[in-house]
Amino acid sequence: MRLQAKWVALAAVVVFVVVGGLYAVRLTLVRAADDGAGWLDSLQPVQGQWVSRTGFAYDGSTPWTVPVNLSVEGDQLQFDVGCNRMTATVTVEEHRLRSEQGVAATRMGCPPDIAAHEAWLAALVADRAQVQLKGSTEGDMFSLNTDAGWIGFIRR
Repeated sequence: MRLQAKWVALAAVVVFVVVGGLYAVRLTLVRAADDGAGWLDSLQPVQGQWVSRTGFAYDGSTPWTVPVNLSVEGDQLQFDVGCNRMTATVTVEEHRLRSEQGVAATRMGCPPDIAAHEAWLAALVADRAQVQLKGSTEGDMFSLNTDAGWIGFIRR
């Protein structure tokens, strides 16, 4: 009986080592994939002026056609779709935007299509958009992605 208990203990140690090793390999691969995907942990790499190049809503509505100017200064995002000026103070946590105060905007009356685009952008920030910086055929592309949709910006 004592010999059997030793074999059970040895088998448990072997299983523990194998499972632990597999977990370590998986963790390393996930982190390498995250690094290669361009996920951002801060806004430092995207400071400056950007303009939207592409985007779409996941609900099947029309692809993004209105240019959005985006300025990233420190922890401030400033969006301009051509009517109201929108500003959000954000941090990046686990590759996602976080804004304690939400998006502040001027209150000009805008055409319905522009107002809809502004609301969509505010929702991206409120929904804690994932932030990513990758290369594109036009240079660096900074993107925001949530369940609501995706928009990509290139440097101006």
